[in-house]
This record gives sequence, structure tokens and C-alpha cells, in this order.
Amino acid sequence: MAKKTIHLIGSAHLDPVWLWDWREGLNEGIITCKTVLDLLDEYPNATFIRGEASIYEHIERAAPEVFERIAAHVKTGRWDVVGGTYVQPDTNMPATETFNRHFTRGQNYFQSRFGKKVEVGWSADSFGHAAGLPEILAAAGIKGYAFTRPGRFEHSGPFWWYGPGGARVLGYRPEVGGYGGERTGLLRHLDMALETLGKLSYDNMAVFYGLVNHGGGPTRRHLADIAEWTAAHPEVNVVFSGLHRLIASFYAEAALRGDSIYPSYQGEANYCQRGCYASVARFKFPYRRLEATTVRTERSAAILDAMIGGKMNKHLPLAKAWDAILFNSFHDILPGSSIERAYDDQIGWIGGALYKTQQVELDTINKLAEKVDTSVRAAEGDFPTGVALLVWNPHPFAVRAPVELEGSIDYRPVWKYRDRPWELPFELIAPDGNVAPAQRIHIEGLTSAGQYWRLRVATVADLPAFGWAAYELAYRENPAPTPAPASKASLAPAPGVIDNGIYRISAAPGRTGINILRNGKALLAGEGLGAITVEDNFGSWGEMSENPDLIDMNDLREKWTIQRVETLESGPVRATLWVRLTAGSSTLDLTISLATGRDAVDVGARLLLDERSARVKLVMPVAGSSVAVYDVPGTTVTRADEGEVPGGRWVRVKSSEGDFGFASDSLYGFNFKPGVLQATIARASRYAATDSLDRHEEIWAPAVDRGEIKFKFLLAPGDSQLATLAQVLDQPPIVQLVLASPGNLGRSGSLGRLDPADVALLALKPSEDGQDLVVRVQNQGASDREVVLTLGETSIALGNAAPGRIITWKLKREGASWEVALADSLA
Repeated sequence: MAKKTIHLIGSAHLDPVWLWDWREGLNEGIITCKTVLDLLDEYPNATFIRGEASIYEHIERAAPEVFERIAAHVKTGRWDVVGGTYVQPDTNMPATETFNRHFTRGQNYFQSRFGKKVEVGWSADSFGHAAGLPEILAAAGIKGYAFTRPGRFEHSGPFWWYGPGGARVLGYRPEVGGYGGERTGLLRHLDMALETLGKLSYDNMAVFYGLVNHGGGPTRRHLADIAEWTAAHPEVNVVFSGLHRLIASFYAEAALRGDSIYPSYQGEANYCQRGCYASVARFKFPYRRLEATTVRTERSAAILDAMIGGKMNKHLPLAKAWDAILFNSFHDILPGSSIERAYDDQIGWIGGALYKTQQVELDTINKLAEKVDTSVRAAEGDFPTGVALLVWNPHPFAVRAPVELEGSIDYRPVWKYRDRPWELPFELIAPDGNVAPAQRIHIEGLTSAGQYWRLRVATVADLPAFGWAAYELAYRENPAPTPAPASKASLAPAPGVIDNGIYRISAAPGRTGINILRNGKALLAGEGLGAITVEDNFGSWGEMSENPDLIDMNDLREKWTIQRVETLESGPVRATLWVRLTAGSSTLDLTISLATGRDAVDVGARLLLDERSARVKLVMPVAGSSVAVYDVPGTTVTRADEGEVPGGRWVRVKSSEGDFGFASDSLYGFNFKPGVLQATIARASRYAATDSLDRHEEIWAPAVDRGEIKFKFLLAPGDSQLATLAQVLDQPPIVQLVLASPGNLGRSGSLGRLDPADVALLALKPSEDGQDLVVRVQNQGASDREVVLTLGETSIALGNAAPGRIITWKLKREGASWEVALADSLA
């Protein structure tokens, strides 16, 4: 009978940012790797695993001699390059395409430097795993995926992990120990492994060893203990190994004895460290903005290059922006568990990357404007001409959405209307040349109150897929009459009330909720939309023991009360209600808008938080509700009452009274109990803290997110349009003032579209070599779909997409047509 095998896997989990900043973290990567290399030279049988392309890149740049030694050990097989990602990201919060780019970036780097791709993913320490990860991993060529959290996950050892579309990877969670250990204790782990191995139906298992958290790795004592233990246990085969060898051994056993040797599982591997879904909102919110803006800009630039610019352009600033997105998705940055000064640096990085991305977006829209007819009418006498504004829809589907347009209608104030600027006459000319319904709204600048030379208006734009609309905004002494809106105008029928014919919203001082009716029926039950502050004495990671009594985080400190209500806008396009809620010394301002004919409630929120050891939540009572469906990376998941949980761009509450939908541009943490959905806005915890402390302890320590943060959300029916509304909220149409000039393209039009509607476009981008166009999709429908991309007048049949599957195609221009080929996620 063959011996069973213990695979010894030397590791050194290194957080590039955590209790230190990125400079220390990256340099520790050099120190750790050099230390391990010296040990490998001293012990010729020892092996080591290392992932994260960002660490290798830093070593290659800063210590090339260390990198050369690593490459030599990679060739011999003693240094196992694992993971395939740029860093070890959080595995619940990033967008699906962000995960795809991790593998594009990481795998291409490893292929270029070591001549092979990684086939085993490695998440030593990320805090739970989304249900769609198998689809993402399989699309990237990953066959096995090793991870250690959550500790209470139902499977340890190897198991077949299936995605919603049927993709399969071999998951592995160590049966004994975690991703490393202490200087002592390895002998005990080996004893436990031997005992466990004797009870298993399969013949291979792993023991990870090495110092961890700030690098470190195997020590001489570890290797001496291994030699002693191996000599004492000839009944078991003990090998220095790596993750590729380990996973290959599991596959070999399955091939010999059948797949059923390992259990099968479909779903998410959660939960742990639940506080991380909402920690450090001041970082999460700009991170999300960069992620969405980069996708929007890249997609817009790619289709414009393909249709107008000819040669594909890689846009180096966007590559740098993706590096910022990927690095900052690290599982101690995005989850909010690092120190304050580290966040000062990472927020600075995010801001710089966003600026560079916006430069590309500016150039892209200007390039489009050169081709589009953005001309304005001739001036009358000494009056100024109008300003040209171009609105661009970055989505592969048509969008009808409220937009705001602003420009200077002269170069000096129009003195005639001093102290009565709201009487200044204007016209907004639509793409068809007619006057568009438009509503004057407040400008942001308060310079020279009572004197206007800038004008800001709201209108509802109808934008074709990947399409544009050119507007002219002008001061006109004798404007044409504004046409009546197509549907009932937004109104403010009474103080504290707005109504667009679909929704009626009312708020009054002293109440604890905002009443919202849809078609005369309560959209939210009970007191309506409200907020609460709950006790949250826990540190960055939240309550870490998964105590069933604490996972809800509903120990009420205070219910928020409406203090003041004002009607800000009422006109033909929209009505807006401003509501201030207060609790303690904190305020929450909600600017609630209803647009003509729009079946959604749009809300801009501004929280001024002055609390400690507290968590602030939006509260949305939903009558008759029993479960909630969450958008998560790679799929959707249905959950009942499971405490604080991670979510993505939207949540749909299933209710016997009619489904309800919530979407935001920033929030990730939710709590659903039958009858109510809660969304966590912010946590006033402490940076990188594990201890449970109430608000009166260590008051010298800074409270996370104490100050002002702002975000947007919407409320809508929970129908098939919710996901589309969420996409547009995340990536709204671009509005840009442009040079007025005639062009060979009409004042409105489309560059393309993607069909059918239930196939989500994940990426439209240049290939990594800059020569071709890459299209990546995921079928979110329930059956196979034939995917068609239309570019201009040309319809391109891309191929079939099975439900849930992530598919990538590469398109090469051949004269007037396009050649289509399947590609992997590394294109």
C-alpha cells in the first residue's frame, strides 16, 4: 500500500500595506525574498511559494540581483510562483472586471518573466470569498485555489468548487493550521496532520509553515524540526512541495479514483471579519469612484479608437490607473484594516490615478466632439453665442437619465438681471434643433450672489447605446416657449412634499422616517426611509468570533430624527427635497430628487459623522419581505437573515408586496432581516484595531471616518431594470463643455451596442499589445445567448455565451470587417 503524503509548503505571507506603509511593505518583500533565497541555498531540498506580481516588480526594479536568483530557483521548481494576481485582493468587494484584470496583469507579468502562467490561485488571508469566484478563476486559467478563511467554512481539504455557470476549480483549505505559524509549534502541526491524514479518503494534504504577516518565511529551526519529525515517521511520505505540486496530486487522485473522492460545493465561502465591509468609508468611496471611472473611460476610448481613431491606443495613464485599482484592492487596504498614515498615502494614490484617468476621458470626449456637429447658432447683435455641451453614454445599451448641464452664458455678469438672476431667460437646444424641456437649478459657486454669468440646468437626456447628444445652452432675451414634458411634471404640491406622478415623497420635522409612495402604495413600510446609529465597539475587522448574538450589529444607540426640510427645486424636469436628519452631534443630509417620468428615487447623501465606537445605517422597512438578492463579484446570491453581509452595486428585496431595489455608488455592507433592509454608511471605529473599546476609552485614538463623507443611492422597484439603474449610477453619462464646430457626424448618434440585454459587458478595451479590440462579457441570463456586437453599421457575431460564464473575444480589423477569435482573460 502506497504511503500517504504530507506536502510541506514554505510561505511568508506579506502584507504590502497594513501596520506599515507601502514603502516599508515593498522593501520588506526584498528583505524576505533575499532571506529565503539564502535559506534555499543552505538547504538544497527546501521549497518556497510566492505570489503577487507587484512584489516581484518591485524586486526586479529595486534589487535585480535578488530577482535573478528568484528566476533561477523558479527554473528548478524550488520557487513556486502562485496566485496569478497583482496583489492578494479582497475577494468580496471589487468589481468582477477588477478580478479579471488582476489575472490579466499578474499572469502576463509572470509569463513574460518566467515563461509560464500560474495555474493555482492563492488567497492566504482574504476575508471570505464571493460565490462567483470559480467563474473568474476558471476564465483566467486557474485550476486550483488555496485559501484559509473563513475558519468556519464547511469544507477543509480539497473540494470541487462550482460557479453559477458550471465553471469548476479545485478549492483547498488546509486541514491543519493556516498559512504559516510561529517559530515553535511546527512539530505539533505535523503530529496533527498525521492523525488527520489517517482519517481521510484521499492520500495528500498540506502543512504550511513559515513566519508570516510581515514577511519572514521558513526558519532554520523549522527545517531542523522537519528533519527530526520525518526521521521519526517513516510511515508517511514527507515532501518539500508547492501549491502547483499539491493541486496536481489532488487532480491525479481524482483521475485515478473518480471526482467523487472530493465533495462538491456551489456558493460563497463566507463570512468572517464582517466589519471590513464598511470600515474606512473615506477610502472605499474614492476607490469605487476610480474603479467605475476607469472602466467608463477605457470603454469610451476603446470604441472611439475602433470607430474613429483607427489604430488602437493603450492609453498608458489607464494602465497606471488599473495598477492603482489592483494594488488598492489588497485585503488590508480596501477592507479598511490598515493604519491611518497608510490610508493617507493610498488615498493620495487613488486621487492621482483618478486625475490621470479624467485627462484621458477629457481627450476622448474632445476627440468625439471634433467629429460631431456641435455648432451653435449665430449671435444676435452684441449678445453672446450659446455654449456647446456634449453628453456621452458609455454603456452598450440606451440610457434615459436626468443630466445637469452648466456653462458660462457670458464672460461678465448679465447686469440687467442683477438681484433677480432666476428671471434670466435662456434656451436649451436639443440635438434635434428644438427647445428641450429644461429647468434652472442652483449653481455650485456662490460668487457674487445675485449676479449670473453661469447657468446650470437639468434636463432628461435620451442617449442611444454608446451614443452622444449635442446641446446648446444660451442666454436668449426672447426664448422659444419650453415644451410641456411628455409625462406629468415633477411638482411640489405642499411644503415637504414632492410628486412626479409615480412617486410621492413627504418629510416633516420631528418624524424619524421619510414617507415614499409609489403609484399610491407605500414603497417602504412603517416609518419609511430612516437611519439609526448602533453601538460598534469593535475594531477594523468587527466582531471576529462570529458570535451569533453580535452579527446583526443592531444594539441601538440612537434613531435619527428629521430636523429640517426644504423644497429646493420644482419644475418641469424634476422636484428636489432636502431633508436633514440628526442624531447626537451628527447630521445626515439627503437631497432627494424625482425626475419627470423616471421610475426611481435619486438621492445624494452627505453624512457629517461625529461619533466614536458607532455604526450608522440607512434603514429601509419592506413589508412582506423574506429574502434579499445581492450583486456580488461574478454572480448574484440570495440570502435570508445572515447578519452583516457583503454586497455590491445593488440589492433586491423579494417581497409579497412587490420587489424593492436599492443601489449605491459606494456602499458594500448590508444587513437584511425579514421586514427591513439596512445599509451601513460608515463605522466610527479605530484604525487597525482588534480590541473592543467603547466610546469613552482611548479617546486620544482617531476615530475612523469622523468627519464628512458623501455618496449617492437610489430606490426603485426590484425588477429587471435595477441592475441597469445601478450601472448608470456607478458610471453616469459624461457631460462636457466642448468647442462649437460643425462635424461630419450628426448631433446625436451611436457608435455601437451589445446584444442581447442580459449579457453584461465587462470590458471593451485594447488588447495588451495595443493591436486589437478585446470584448469580455458575462451572460447573466438563464440560457445560452448568441452575443452580437454592433460597431457602426456592422453587426459582428461574437459567439455563444453559456449562463454565468465569462467569455473573452479578440477582434482584429481586416479591411472593412472584423475577424473574431476566442481569447483568454489575459488579452
